[in-house]
Amino acid sequence: MIALISDIHANLPALEAVLADIQALGQVDRVLCLGDVVGYGAQPVECLERVAETCKLILMGNHEHALVHGAFGFHAAAKRAADWTREQFQQVNPGARRRALWELLENLPHRHEMDDILLVHGSPRDPVMEYVLESDLWEGSDPGKMDAIFASFPRLCFVGHTHRPGVFTEDRCFIPAAELPEGFVVSDGRYLINIGSVGQPRDRDQRASYLVFSGEAVYWRRVAYDIDAAAARIIATNSLDPRFAERLRRGE
Repeated sequence: MIALISDIHANLPALEAVLADIQALGQVDRVLCLGDVVGYGAQPVECLERVAETCKLILMGNHEHALVHGAFGFHAAAKRAADWTREQFQQVNPGARRRALWELLENLPHRHEMDDILLVHGSPRDPVMEYVLESDLWEGSDPGKMDAIFASFPRLCFVGHTHRPGVFTEDRCFIPAAELPEGFVVSDGRYLINIGSVGQPRDRDQRASYLVFSGEAVYWRRVAYDIDAAAARIIATNSLDPRFAERLRRGE
């Protein structure tokens, strides 16, 4: 069994709750992270160190990319969060610890393949930046986008980025994870699977989201955590936008 986590967004209470849930399952061999460990939240350094000691893989998310290369295309509040996050890493002591963390950020891979399975943060076409959204299935959207995306991976593709868990099917449907409480068998077709967000869910469920993959099926886990503590830390920075705290409570 493999556990997949993504989009932690510097939310340490959510991360710790998820890691505790994974450990309690007692069946997980590996934990893999699809990126965006940092951004929006108040504990980026702590989260990156915790993920680094726990996960066998960490992919480059767009928020890690923003730290290393600049927050181009980010809205104003997200750019301020990226600048603040970079400052937190620049202040890490001692210097050897700071250099090790920055080297880790600079060298995160953009994609990872396991036989006929592809892991990316965004999409198989653009592993770091591109969103795959339910709206891409609607009439009037980019008519070739989903065809190109499904042509870009062999059988299964796991993504994060949108913070909205569910399954995109080859016949161009999206099934939200909330409609799959018993899991979803993936051994009989080609699917793009969004694992959801640990630290900032956006499907109107406040609980942290992650996914367990058995090889035959996927199962989403939702884990309650101390939202008030995570929100209070954001407010206490006096730098991060308070809306980042408010949306934790709304799950959006």
